[in-house]
Amino acid sequence: MNRIDSKFAELKAKREAALLCYLPAIGPDFSRSMEIVDAFVQGGMDMLELSVPGGTPWLDGPPMQAHHKQSHESGVDTRKAFELAKMVRRRYPDLPILPMAYHAGVVRQGIDRFIDLCREADVDGVELPDYPTYSAGDPHKFDAKLRAAGIHNIAFCDGISLAPEDSPLYQLLHAVIAGASGFMWLTATPGVTGGQGEVAVDYLTRAVKRIRAVQFSMGRPTPILVGFGLTTPMHVRQVVHDVRADAIVVGSAISRLINRGEAALEIRKFVAQLKQATRDTPDERRGVAN
Repeated sequence: MNRIDSKFAELKAKREAALLCYLPAIGPDFSRSMEIVDAFVQGGMDMLELSVPGGTPWLDGPPMQAHHKQSHESGVDTRKAFELAKMVRRRYPDLPILPMAYHAGVVRQGIDRFIDLCREADVDGVELPDYPTYSAGDPHKFDAKLRAAGIHNIAFCDGISLAPEDSPLYQLLHAVIAGASGFMWLTATPGVTGGQGEVAVDYLTRAVKRIRAVQFSMGRPTPILVGFGLTTPMHVRQVVHDVRADAIVVGSAISRLINRGEAALEIRKFVAQLKQATRDTPDERRGVAN
């Protein structure tokens, strides 16, 4: 079983949501990145979202763009980022690892070579938010090739979860749900990452409820992750306990700590606070696997 699926099954038994944390590829020797991933694991992180520099990080706000710039200046490209993935895998054999990449960088590397790198590093899923898996029919067969390798291609459902029934976007939502594997990625706010405002609890609650209803009608109960703009333990608690998401990802808030040069201990403490917020209340969860 894919490590992502195993982790969700484990967390369901504990009645917890999954916490993903964003790891920048800080070169040239990755010692700082490995120090950070150790802090993540010690703090209770469940899955790792690993930055793959290259292409145009159009979803990333200033904190994470700073990491892309640093990676570029230190010579970290796609191939070298997967060297970091290998280092993490050797240290943490059971940790789900998901490279976060962009279409242009994958094409520049070559689709088949990129998937070879995924295999060699033994990663579990890929997040490629700007690749048109469903809207354009998987033009490079990237989705099909990942599935053949046993690697989840994470589906993004930004902007279509509340589409009117019988509209083209509603049909697209059906297509995304039908093909989703691992989990579905729902953005908490429009725009780019790095927001520091309030969580749109009402919108997200309606969006998750709608996705679950369509999933139920199709018999496709894939976990739902919420990300973008979640910067505090309170945000995480709202998304887990009020919205009832199955997973959350925190990137920019952690990136700000890294960019300030905070010690690994402080990063670990922050991650531990985030993880504590994913643990459930005594009320029964309404997760997809119930």
